[in-house]
Amino acid sequence: MQVSQVAYDRFVLELPPADATWRPLADPECLAETAAWLWDFGPKPLIAVIGVDKAAPSWLTAYQPRGVRFAPGGASAGVAVVLAKRSDLERFLSEGAPHERTVLLWPRASELKTFEALNGGANAWLKTVDGHATIERGGEVYEVHSVVG
Repeated sequence: MQVSQVAYDRFVLELPPADATWRPLADPECLAETAAWLWDFGPKPLIAVIGVDKAAPSWLTAYQPRGVRFAPGGASAGVAVVLAKRSDLERFLSEGAPHERTVLLWPRASELKTFEALNGGANAWLKTVDGHATIERGGEVYEVHSVVG
C-alpha cells in the first residue's frame, strides 16, 4: 500500500495490483490497512454512496441503504449507507469490490446534514463534508480530497 500526497488537499492511496490469483481487497492484511487509513482520514461515521442503474445490490442490504439523488460514476441513481465502525468499512470494502462507482464521504457536522444534501442540488453535498474519496481501478486506487473551507 502506498499513500502519496499529490496536492495540499489531495491524497492517493494505491494498493498493489491484482493478478490472476490475488486481489488486494480479498487479502485480510491489505484490507485492514486500507480500512485503517481511510477510517483515520476524517470524522466518523463515513457515508458511502454507490452509483446504481437498477436496484441496490443485494450485498448492501445489511447496511440499510437509502436512495439518494447524487449518483456517482455516471449511474442513473445512488444509494447511500452509513459505515459506523471501522469493521463496517472493512466489510463494505471486501463485499462490494470492485467498487467501480463508489464515493466515500466524511461528514463535517452530521450524517443527517450530508444525507439531506445528497438529495439536494448537484454538488450540495460538498458543503457538508470534510473530505471525499473516489475509488478507481477496481478498488485498487483511492483518490481522497480534503475539502477546505
